[in-house]
Amino acid sequence: THTEGLVVQFYPDRGDPWIGNFQRGGLRFDGVYKHPNGEDALIIAGGEGYIVNPESRDRVSSLNGWIQSVHVLAGGELLILSLQDLLFEALDLEGCLWRTRRLSYDGFRNVVVTEREIVGVGWSYFDDGWHRFNVDIQTGRSEGGACEPEDAGQDERLDR
Repeated sequence: THTEGLVVQFYPDRGDPWIGNFQRGGLRFDGVYKHPNGEDALIIAGGEGYIVNPESRDRVSSLNGWIQSVHVLAGGELLILSLQDLLFEALDLEGCLWRTRRLSYDGFRNVVVTEREIVGVGWSYFDDGWHRFNVDIQTGRSEGGACEPEDAGQDERLDR
């Protein structure tokens, strides 16, 4: 209420420039990205995600909060979001392409994102250890990770 969020100025192809003020979440991660659909913008304000159409000034949708990082792949046609550093979600021109199962109980380390895969380690409270995982960029299918099977699959979405 009456606090400054992330302030972004838009320069639409048609019409005058305008300014949006996006409410921040509880993280320190901010960013502005071109959406893979080529029309919208993805705004991350303190981990909260907003998809906005700069031409119409409409908020198209909101994304789950706690976005820790965004990786731009395929010349901007694919965005990989790290959600709470527990799982990943891929956005393409149609929206959510896939979401992995939970890969960690409390954060990632050593994450490397390439055009083909995501590799890293996730933490397990069962053994207080770090466990390697990998994710196929095309399908979202994952192997490894720190979570037990009964906990890991609740968020997974491998098809639209």
